[in-house]
Amino acid sequence: MQAAQFITPRKNGVPSAAALVTASLLLFLLIAMPKGGVKIERIPITFSYLALGLSAAPCLAASVLGGRWGRGRVLCAVLALPLPLIVVLRLAANGYYDQGFALALVTNALVLPAVFIVCFKSLGPAMADPRLLRFLSTCALLVACFGLLEFAARNFFGWNLEVPYITVNAEDAGRIAFKHNMRASLVKLVSTYNNGNIFGVCMLLVGPVAFAVRPGRLWRLVYCLALFLTLSRTVWAGMLVWLVLWDPIYRRRPLSMLIRSPHHLLAALALGAAGIGVLSAGVDFIFDTSLGGRLYTMPDARWTLLGPDAPFAGIGEMTYTSFLQSFGLAGLLAFAIWLASPVIACLSVDGFSTLGPVRRAALVSLLVYMVVCAVDGAFLLIPVAALYWLMASYLLNPACREPDAAYRPARNSVHGREGRSRNSGFCQA
Repeated sequence: MQAAQFITPRKNGVPSAAALVTASLLLFLLIAMPKGGVKIERIPITFSYLALGLSAAPCLAASVLGGRWGRGRVLCAVLALPLPLIVVLRLAANGYYDQGFALALVTNALVLPAVFIVCFKSLGPAMADPRLLRFLSTCALLVACFGLLEFAARNFFGWNLEVPYITVNAEDAGRIAFKHNMRASLVKLVSTYNNGNIFGVCMLLVGPVAFAVRPGRLWRLVYCLALFLTLSRTVWAGMLVWLVLWDPIYRRRPLSMLIRSPHHLLAALALGAAGIGVLSAGVDFIFDTSLGGRLYTMPDARWTLLGPDAPFAGIGEMTYTSFLQSFGLAGLLAFAIWLASPVIACLSVDGFSTLGPVRRAALVSLLVYMVVCAVDGAFLLIPVAALYWLMASYLLNPACREPDAAYRPARNSVHGREGRSRNSGFCQA
C-alpha cells in the first residue's frame, strides 16, 4: 500500500517521481532489451516480463486508489474478456501439448491486457509525460541503430554482437542463425529481438508513436532501413500499410494521402530494389506463392464453432487462421474483438476528432498489427503482445490531449516552472 501511494499521480495529474522511474524502466526493458533473461525448463524468463509482474501489484493498488475509471478502459476490458474465458475453458477441458505455448497464450490473452489496461492506469500521466515519450523514441532509435551494426557485423565480418542475459537470452547465445533468420546467404537484422520477424513486427508497433514524437528525417530513414533489412515480406507489407494509413489517420489529410502515397510507395520499391541488388540476396523468396509455407496450413482449418476436441498445439504465424483451427469460429470472433477492443472503446467513447497526435499514432500502430496478423502476427512470442497493449494504453490514455487543449500545470511542477515545452503538444501529464 505504501508503494502504491508513491506511484499514485499527484494533484492536477502530475506524475510522481516513482511513477516516472517505473514507467521509464518498463519502456526500456520492453523496447530496448526484450529478450534479456534466462530459460527455466524451456520457458523464457525475461527481465522485461519480470518487471511487468513486479510492478503490477503496486500499480494496481495505485489505480484503485487513484479515482474514477474512464469509460474507455472499462469498455476495452469488457470487450477483451471473452477471449481469455474461451482460452482458459478450452485449455482446462482439452489440455495442451506444450506447457510453454499454453502459458504464453494465457499470458498474452489475459494477463497482459489486465496489466496494461487495469494495473497501469496509475502510470497514465507518467507514460504521457513528454520526457517519457522522447525516451520511448530514443529506445526505438537505439534498437534500430544496434540492429544495423549487428546486421553489418554478422553478415560482412562474421562477428556476433551478443551480450548474454542483456541482448539475448542466455540459452540462445550463438544460435541466432538457427531461429528462422536465414534469407539466402544473409542473416536477417534481428537487433535485440533474436528474430527478424519479431523485431520487424515490434518496430511496426512502436514506430508510429516514435515518429509522432521525433519528426527528424534522418532518424526516420535509419528506422525504416532497419525495418527493410529484416528481409521479411510481412514487415515490408506492414510498412506499406503504415504508409497508406499515416496521412488519413495521423495527419488527418485523406486528400493528401491520395497524392503522396504513390511517391512513398515508389520510394519503398526503389529502396527494396536497390537493397536486393546491393546485397545480392536473390528475389526468389519474394515470389514464393506459399508465403514461406504458411499457406499450407490453410486447408487444415475447420469451420467449427468451438474448435476440435484436441489438446492445444500452439498459435501459428497466420494468427487468424490459427485461432480458427484451435478455438473455432467462437475463438476467431473473440480474438478479433480482443484485438479491436482498444480501437472500439476509444472511438466509441472519445471519437476520432478528439484524439491528439500520439493517440492517432497509436491507432495507426494497432491497425497495422491487425493487418500483419493475417500473415505473421508472432502472437505468442515475447514481446509482441506486450507492445501491442502498450500502444493500446496510449490510445486509451486520457492524459494525451489535443495540442490546443487547455493546460494548467501544477505550480511546482517542471512544466509550471519552465512553461510549455515544445513537445507538450503531443501529450500532457
